[in-house]
Amino acid sequence: MPVELQSIDKLEKQIISENNRYQLSNIQKNAIKKKFFRSNILIIGAAGSIGEKFSKDIQKFNIKKIYFLDKNENELTELNRVLNLVRSRVKKEYICYDILNLNLKKFILKNKINHIINFSALKHVRSEENHYSTEYMFAVNSISFLNIKYPKSVKSIFSISSDKVNKPTSLLGVSKKLMEYTLSEIKNNNKNIFVSSVRFTNVSFSKGSILKNVYDKIISKQTIGIPKKVSRYFITHNEASSLCMKSMLIEFNGKIVLPSKKKLSKYFSIKYLTLKIVKAFKLKAVYSKNKLNSRSVLIKLTNQLSFGQKVIEDIETENEIYFNSSDKSIIFTNLKTLKNYKKIDNELKTNNEIDFYKFSKKIYLNFKSLNKNKIKISTKI
Repeated sequence: MPVELQSIDKLEKQIISENNRYQLSNIQKNAIKKKFFRSNILIIGAAGSIGEKFSKDIQKFNIKKIYFLDKNENELTELNRVLNLVRSRVKKEYICYDILNLNLKKFILKNKINHIINFSALKHVRSEENHYSTEYMFAVNSISFLNIKYPKSVKSIFSISSDKVNKPTSLLGVSKKLMEYTLSEIKNNNKNIFVSSVRFTNVSFSKGSILKNVYDKIISKQTIGIPKKVSRYFITHNEASSLCMKSMLIEFNGKIVLPSKKKLSKYFSIKYLTLKIVKAFKLKAVYSKNKLNSRSVLIKLTNQLSFGQKVIEDIETENEIYFNSSDKSIIFTNLKTLKNYKKIDNELKTNNEIDFYKFSKKIYLNFKSLNKNKIKISTKI
């Protein structure tokens, strides 16, 4: 008997949240509308899960032109198909290119870009012992390519962050933490440019995520492997897009926006959500091949965690000060400077694989052992 298909949007509403907990108010929508009015926008990483949803939502505003940049040809083609279904007068251009190879300043000047919105990130690198993967991850996630001398046309810069920056236990978390420092450096050097970020919890069913893997395995009738004790906060794609929009409001200039824990409500274990997804497909979860039939799904539980993976990923840490926003659904913290930033940034651009890797590990160990409020990173290898 074939599996009864369920849409991801429907599953998100059924399992994570029926309503958008971070929905923009009319006042906020008008403020965003005014900000983007007749402007030229560059969206980097536009074809990713959050980038695609944001790209679709931004079509409702009166924008002059949007440049959608992504290195994944197939996903960029799919984004084009999705946006063709949206009624909009916005001019669009799709660019299949790796942002690390783009002369960003030249592109901005040529196309008179007003707003840069960055969703590019490597989130699922499994081989951090590999020099090539590590170097590329740091190059993309620390966004040193954004730290340039900006033309006068640029009014705002946004880049996405992650809850993994809180007491990072992996090179991924460290690379995103350095991204936040890069934003701070950009703000310090460009006082007239609006700069902001969002720290996400897990976006349910995002590309490459465990829930999307569960979803795909059910459809293809394969065994589902999941961690036994891992729990996370989750938000939907709609909520992720709304949080990005909110972070672009004027009160969050120089800030990092976080979803309020009161709104997030509670952690969900991966096992619990997997069972909910299986049930939504009107199937039964079994843990033995002997009990497997056409209306059941085989699940294998594991205690093994990937490198740097935490059992629980908290969105807040005692190392930071948080402020309540006028919007009760979110809180925020300030972008922070780093004394050794320039030296670190220069080291990250090295072409020497061994030096780069050792340096990355050194930064990682410093962050991992961090217990004080002030962050001091040794750049000696």
